[in-house]
Amino acid sequence: MKNVLIFILGFLVSASAFAQEEEEEKEEFAPQIRVALITANSHVPKAFEGDKKVAIIPAWGFDVDYYFHSRWSVALQADLKLQSFEVEDEGAFLERNYPFSLAPVVHYHLKRHWSFYAGPGWEFEKNENLYFWKIGSEYSFEMSETFEIALSIAYENKQEIYDSWTFGIAFNKRIWKKSE
Repeated sequence: MKNVLIFILGFLVSASAFAQEEEEEKEEFAPQIRVALITANSHVPKAFEGDKKVAIIPAWGFDVDYYFHSRWSVALQADLKLQSFEVEDEGAFLERNYPFSLAPVVHYHLKRHWSFYAGPGWEFEKNENLYFWKIGSEYSFEMSETFEIALSIAYENKQEIYDSWTFGIAFNKRIWKKSE
């Protein structure tokens, strides 16, 4: 996991150093807030339910992003798995009943509609809460000046107990932009 985080951090640093300006007309930057509703599926390789292996777990998510720079933003990402499952950890079974996750992340916007993000998070569940690291990427398609549809992929490593890959579609809406 440390190697993955080092690779992502190195990529982001080198991308920011060598990123070329977009060919499209540059807009004047102003801080803004965006909210997103996400429908997603999580692949948890170690998950099972009873005797049945569970490959895909549906999830809903919600994000709030604050853009403080043309290339940087911070976000609070939340998601709720819509299914109970178990994972095996060193011979013991860990039950996960509709776990809820919260993660503050930092986004680096490589291009106007493409970003990478990383940050710590916590998975809350009645049996045991877990700490995790999250890394991901999002590409958005602008539908109007204030609305986008985005595709996202995220990897979470939950205390070395289990991993998950989440693939989602986000409906993003800008709700505030600082006026000059």
